[in-house]
Amino acid sequence: MKTKEEVENLKANWRDDPCWNVEDTRGFEEHKDELLAYRVLCESERAEKRRIRLSELSGKLGIPGNTKLTEYVERLEHRIEELEKRLDKIEKKD
Repeated sequence: MKTKEEVENLKANWRDDPCWNVEDTRGFEEHKDELLAYRVLCESERAEKRRIRLSELSGKLGIPGNTKLTEYVERLEHRIEELEKRLDKIEKKD
C-alpha cells in the first residue's frame, strides 16, 4: 500500500499533466476509488472554470450566452496563431 504522501504526490503530478486516468496508475490499485473520485472532482472543477470563462468571453464578444460560437471563435483564433507561427518560421529561414 502506498503512503499518503505518495498518493498526494501522484495527484499533484496528474493535476499538472492530466493525460491519463490517474486511478489506473500501476502500483496504486489499492487507492483506485480515491483516485477516481479525485479525477472526477478535478474534471468537474475544470469544466466549471471553462464554462465561466466562455460565458464571460461571449459577453465580451457581444454574443452573451452563445458559448458554442465563442468556442468556435477560440478555435479559429488558435488556428490563426499556429499558422502565424509557421509563417514566422518560414520567413526566418529565407
